Amino acid sequence: MGGTGFTLQWPVENGQITTPFDSASGSLQIAAPAGTHVLAPTSGTISVVTGDRLEINAGAYRVSLNNLRAISVSPGQPITVGSPLGESAGPDSIELSVWQAINPTPLLPTVVPPPIPATPPPSPTPPKTALYVTPTQDGVRVRERPIDGNPIALVNANEVLEVIESPASARPKLGVQGQWVNIRTLYGTSGFSAAHFLREYTGPIPTPAPLPSLGNISGVNLDLYNRLGHPHPDRLKGIGWIRVKFNVSFNPDNGTYGNTDIMATFNRVRPFLQPYVDAGIKVVMVFTHQLYGEGAGYLWPAMDTPRWNSFIPTYADFARRAAALFAGLNLVHAYQIWNEQDTNPAVARAAVPIPAGDYANLLAQTIRAIRSVDSRTLIITGGHVCGPGPGSSYAQATIAALPPDVRPDGIASHPYGRGVSGHPFSNFGALDDEIRGYGAVLPGRPIWFTEWGVLDRQGDMSVVPSVMSYASGFMNLIKANYPGQVAAAIWYAWADGMDNGYGLVGQDDQPKEPLYTQFRTL
Repeated sequence: MGGTGFTLQWPVENGQITTPFDSASGSLQIAAPAGTHVLAPTSGTISVVTGDRLEINAGAYRVSLNNLRAISVSPGQPITVGSPLGESAGPDSIELSVWQAINPTPLLPTVVPPPIPATPPPSPTPPKTALYVTPTQDGVRVRERPIDGNPIALVNANEVLEVIESPASARPKLGVQGQWVNIRTLYGTSGFSAAHFLREYTGPIPTPAPLPSLGNISGVNLDLYNRLGHPHPDRLKGIGWIRVKFNVSFNPDNGTYGNTDIMATFNRVRPFLQPYVDAGIKVVMVFTHQLYGEGAGYLWPAMDTPRWNSFIPTYADFARRAAALFAGLNLVHAYQIWNEQDTNPAVARAAVPIPAGDYANLLAQTIRAIRSVDSRTLIITGGHVCGPGPGSSYAQATIAALPPDVRPDGIASHPYGRGVSGHPFSNFGALDDEIRGYGAVLPGRPIWFTEWGVLDRQGDMSVVPSVMSYASGFMNLIKANYPGQVAAAIWYAWADGMDNGYGLVGQDDQPKEPLYTQFRTL
């Protein structure tokens, strides 16, 4: 940048712009494969370090770098151009932004301000330095009170916990048997953990996205490529969410699979979503193996860790490119990554199972990829299907395997066969167990039911009353016993013929009354 007295150096070797400057985001993308050393493009002072992002205060300019890992600088640290900052988080680029401070005084109308009463200067207070700790092993309990308090959460070895007592009192207790430290998880759950399982943490602090609005949690799954899967928004009046798939692989123009044209899919999906969002309905968008992978030559049952490691960077890049198209449009309110990943491979049908460790890698790279272009939209896990025992254990293992600065904003499950105890369609058990089991994985964050309903009874009008009582019991149980703990409960599916879900309308597109009307008021 010339003519301003302010210049930039390339933050990586062999600098090359991969995505031109975008005035909407104020940034551009620079080629930087994962692990590339990133250097300070200017001299100044580090003003912000959070997650995968840092800012440099360079006088009248602020320089931001996104999509980093292993950040080696701290707020307040002076740096010179060329100083090491960290590494690129990958898969293929970092983001660079520059802002210039402008004095707004000359732009304001001239007014005579009222006199400001003199106030004594505040008493000086000693600076406070936050203390963070991390457990030394998985499964450390957070209790309501020390020693015998009720357990309220389990935290793993890569969790970052904020100490909410004085750092001076907490530090000497770390690692000491019989001592307890008052902590708060990054999702707001406060309690006490045994100090001998805690050690001080000095790395980057992840920043959770804000909690979703929980005003209307009811929802329904739709399907752009099903003849009944895209009803007029008026027919969804009273429903708060829809869930849709971003299916790049399938090309409806010729019926082929293995397509990779993200823009063509975006051009089909955007006008599909817009009327629902205009009607006040929120959108969960699912990135499954149909985002990238289906029809690309992968033999899913033969996938192992090396094959997943080869697949994941491309998949994450597809997620980044898709999210970049939706960024700022307010069409997507949550991204869901993969689908039913904990399915038993022996019974997998539409889902693609993946071991927890490999899923953690996929989830981490995809979250980082989306966050490089969109820092606001919620990102949740794929819907777990193995229930509150094996399913929540799988989710816990996934969270334990994530890098400490990467977290999803919620855990999703598909509680088919669960509801009010004793109901014929609650044959797998109580919904309470599902909420408690998955709720303990990310304490303080609501869980998401992105599929639930009745399966394999399509066209059977004799069960409408029973399905209706099941659905109302399911939703009323959440509202009465778990307010604020469920972000969305999205029925599968809108219509018969959308796979094997029991629709609110039949294959003749006629509502199944009184189920259809009652569901919209739940």
